[in-house]
Amino acid sequence: MKNPMIIGYRGEIGSFLLSGLLRVMPKALDIWCVDINETKEEVRERILKSDVIFLCVPIGMTIDWIVAHKGELKGKIIIEQCSLKEDILLQCRSYDLDIRSMHILFRPSQTPDKADRLLGLFENQFNKDMIEKLLKITDSYLIIYKNVEEHDREMAIQQALVHRTLLLLGEVLGNCKGSTFISKKVVGLANRIKKGNLELYKSIQGNKYLSEHLDRLEKGFKEFDIERYM
Repeated sequence: MKNPMIIGYRGEIGSFLLSGLLRVMPKALDIWCVDINETKEEVRERILKSDVIFLCVPIGMTIDWIVAHKGELKGKIIIEQCSLKEDILLQCRSYDLDIRSMHILFRPSQTPDKADRLLGLFENQFNKDMIEKLLKITDSYLIIYKNVEEHDREMAIQQALVHRTLLLLGEVLGNCKGSTFISKKVVGLANRIKKGNLELYKSIQGNKYLSEHLDRLEKGFKEFDIERYM
């Protein structure tokens, strides 16, 4: 991987990728980084010197950032990190840019065990060599999505539905005098979510595929039969 660049290297994902690049790259001098403190000209200069760009800005800023720098991004590989992919890729497809998707499916600071680390990529976006490098940088295991719709539909369950359910359950359990072993685990997971980035979690709850799963869950509660699960 020649001349990688991290946009947003101070954030959790950006700093995690920077650490991985420093671990696998021959020279730190080949890695370019910017965050909120660099000037527009400094950002432009470093983009032009880079070949592969890891875009790690907040999801609400991703499209605006791409639009603002679309001229310098021509001919670069741009690897976006957003939790939801469909809107970003649809809105940016007219700019003739090489935008590829990557989803680190774990919070690096809270996931020390490699067995719990999954890296989501899309079919036909990366060759074998690039995939191996990304797995080394993230120290994770690979899962492949067919397309953006499959990814976003799964994130409606894996993220939006799970987060909402845990937060609601955690709130109910917090009003109890005592806790069972399982209840403590649920409260612990809810508290972990509460420590995350509010804007990110808001965007996750905006997943357009979430409503169908909420309807299914509501139906499941009403028609619940424990014999089905035992």
